[in-house]
Amino acid sequence: MRDFATYKFEDFIADNAFINYCRGLVPGDIKKWEDWFTTNPNNKEIADEAKIFILQLFPGRESLPDKLIDAEWNRLSNNLELYNETASSSVKFKSSIKVWHYAAAIAILISLLGVIFSGSVFNQHEAITINEIVVPKGQIRNILLPDGTLLFLNADTKLSYSDNFGKKNRAVSLDGEAYFIVTYNSEIPFIVHTCENEITVLGTAFNVKAYPDGNIHQTSLERGQIKISDQHEESYYLNPNQTYLLIRDINSSKVFRTEKVEDHFSWTEGRIILRNHRFKDIAKDLERSHDVVFDIRNKQILNSRYTGEFSRSDEISKILEIISLASDFDFEIAGDTITIN
Repeated sequence: MRDFATYKFEDFIADNAFINYCRGLVPGDIKKWEDWFTTNPNNKEIADEAKIFILQLFPGRESLPDKLIDAEWNRLSNNLELYNETASSSVKFKSSIKVWHYAAAIAILISLLGVIFSGSVFNQHEAITINEIVVPKGQIRNILLPDGTLLFLNADTKLSYSDNFGKKNRAVSLDGEAYFIVTYNSEIPFIVHTCENEITVLGTAFNVKAYPDGNIHQTSLERGQIKISDQHEESYYLNPNQTYLLIRDINSSKVFRTEKVEDHFSWTEGRIILRNHRFKDIAKDLERSHDVVFDIRNKQILNSRYTGEFSRSDEISKILEIISLASDFDFEIAGDTITIN
């Protein structure tokens, strides 16, 4: 385990396992941090401060009661002597530190939680810098955009946006899967470009799965409303608990009601949920989540369907052992290659 005793505020909020612990997600992460705090209480105060900050980023889900948050803020404020009436000059100084502390934290969320590459695109008027965030296989990243929009980026995903994002536009390009919690702005709509669709929103929460090599693209809406436009200039409007589905090889799309819309972004909580999924689609998702490669020689199982639930932290061998119980196949693992016989 890393030396968390040296963690600063910004280190805690940049740690995905700590975020899961704060939100009550992923049992393994919860136990790890609870055990650590039991034996190493020295850094608990900074961790509590970071926990409150993280919970404030997730309104409506897994948040602490307002009274508890207020009480905790008061405790931290008193410990930091923010309200020390006998040292008014010190109060101003420390309050300023607090403001810059959180400003720095937001900047660190942007810089540390994504691998950002910059390049320049030139037109006849000006040079535009493109920021590109690349998430490799086997990882998930949390990104806070300049307008305050929070993103979860799934494995093997690329997101890009220009340096004038939030000023003249709020447009991003997505190759892969992302869950968006969009900051409301009635004057500048938030637009997501994929290789097949354009999704327009004002302020809402939704999941987009649009891998360029995937046959199925889908967008699921948790709250708010979004507009989806395709390459044939057809538009679809989604309301909460609805999903837009595009089957690319037959160029067919439709909107339908989703009973458990949260299943579509369960990956942000470290869960893998299968609802009548085909094995060839499961294998593609596992390749991304566990950074492996499948060699499927038993073609008969490609269209076999499975239902179940796993943790992202489960070993790939454990997941395949359980799935294989419902079907007739064997597997061999050699390095990062899995052969299905």
